[in-house]
Amino acid sequence: MPATLLPITVGVQQGIEKARNGKHGPPTVRSTTLKKLRITGPAGVNYRLGDPMLVHDGSTLLCTVDPVPVSQSGTEIRVEHFTPSLGEFEQSRHLGRLVFLEICAFVVERFHQVQAVSFAFSRPVTLLAGGSRHAADRAEIMHRIGIDNVQVAPRPSATPGHFVVTGVWIYSERNMLALNEVLGELRELYRDRPIGTDPKGGIGVLQRIASRWRKP
Repeated sequence: MPATLLPITVGVQQGIEKARNGKHGPPTVRSTTLKKLRITGPAGVNYRLGDPMLVHDGSTLLCTVDPVPVSQSGTEIRVEHFTPSLGEFEQSRHLGRLVFLEICAFVVERFHQVQAVSFAFSRPVTLLAGGSRHAADRAEIMHRIGIDNVQVAPRPSATPGHFVVTGVWIYSERNMLALNEVLGELRELYRDRPIGTDPKGGIGVLQRIASRWRKP
């Protein structure tokens, strides 16, 4: 399948140039720790830029990301639409955040030409009490991995609590270190409770996330 192309924005290009020029230190750190989710192309083949992404936990397919547009220069990809394979479990375990961070780590490890990952998350939130709080929590995570331009805005929708969270993660050593730190926390939380075993459901997961990430 040929890669879908998208234009790279001036702001993203400037951010890439700053990283290349060493403003945030030489971009050398690309490895992550702890057990990863597995990302493949269709039918389990090795992933190629521009193909749909299939995200697995062992033999379990968690979600599909399709399409995954690539800039004409090959230095930026865009992540928007997650199709969960686990229905309500995807929302109750907040897999969207973990998946996005796994995608960032996977892409910069495997494809060194990729310097930026842009995103636009707009799934309606029905499990949690407030969509605005959920969007704010997601935005906080994005800030923690080094994204400075996170935007949160309501999106006209028939579903209450429908917000869109957008931004661009730009590869640099500083941002990669931040990504590894948050990704390690998310992986630990994900492994801590097998799917469907949290007695408090999604609220319990959110409480543990808040207790780990928010200072007293």
